[in-house]
Amino acid sequence: MDPDAPLTQIEQSRANSGFRFYSCDVNLYDQLSKAVDESRNYPQGPTLRGLPESRFLQMATDGSGNLLIAIDCWRFTPEDDAMIEAAGDGVKELTQTEFNLIRPAAVELK
Repeated sequence: MDPDAPLTQIEQSRANSGFRFYSCDVNLYDQLSKAVDESRNYPQGPTLRGLPESRFLQMATDGSGNLLIAIDCWRFTPEDDAMIEAAGDGVKELTQTEFNLIRPAAVELK
C-alpha cells in the first residue's frame, strides 16, 4: 500500500469516525455473529458474545431489509476482514455518511 496514496472514502470514514459501518443481509448476520463468537471463544468471562443480537439492530430505511451495525475499528482482526470478504454481497461496508442516510430517524422520548 502506497503511504502517499489518498485514502478511499471508506478509509477516510474509518479515520474520521473510528468506526466501521455495515449494512448486512438479515439472514447472513446471525451466521457472521456466530463465526465471530467462535473466533473469539465466546462466551468467555463476562463477555457472552461479540456482536449484538440481530433483534437489537436497526433496519436500513432503503428498502433492502438489511441490518445496520457500527463497530469500533479497533475491534477488527484480519480474520474478521476475511469473514466479511467471504460474505460477498451479503455485507456492504458503508461510509458514515451513507450509514446515516439509511438509518432510521431517532425517536424523541417525552
